[in-house]
Amino acid sequence: MPEHDQIELWISEARHGDRLALAKLLMVYHPHLRARAVERMEPSVQVRGNPDDILQEVYLDVAREIDRFEDRGPGSFLGWVCAILEHKVVDARRAAHYQVRDVDREVPALIPAGGSYWNLLDAVYLDSATPSRAARREEALSALHVGLANLSELHRRVLELRFLEGQPVSEVAARLAKTEGAVVAMTRRALDALRIVMDGLGEFTHGI
Repeated sequence: MPEHDQIELWISEARHGDRLALAKLLMVYHPHLRARAVERMEPSVQVRGNPDDILQEVYLDVAREIDRFEDRGPGSFLGWVCAILEHKVVDARRAAHYQVRDVDREVPALIPAGGSYWNLLDAVYLDSATPSRAARREEALSALHVGLANLSELHRRVLELRFLEGQPVSEVAARLAKTEGAVVAMTRRALDALRIVMDGLGEFTHGI
């Protein structure tokens, strides 16, 4: 955990528009936030979404609202993010409980939580394979979640469609009203942009 003064500096920089400082803050607190999301999500909720999906929504809200955050001293930033997380969990719980369901047709989630995010992580560092990659994949996955929230909306959307939803290029092209060639080029640019953000979050991603 970085020193208190470093945390406070990142908070100040993030409030003034420094996206990398915000990413570093979220990176520091990601393990705590993910553990909290897992703890707060009931099994019935996790059938329809996993903690990683919830965290992506949280990070996007934090990125959008950071200029409104009021720093009230140590712990206030984490408390603010945890409050956003709690609202997201409550919304997910309501959606699961109020949805009309046919219990006999209930299908449990077959893909391990975060499986599609692993696929995206592999795509980000497709052309490299060093010993540090295997040892640091959990940290890299944390950086991936934070990095996605710092991409442009279009770049984030194309990666979500291609790697998180597993849509073919033709379907992504149709949904984004782009040519297939444009989607391929956009995907590469989005992966490059995501890699740059992740590389800025710590030495564990360098050379992966």
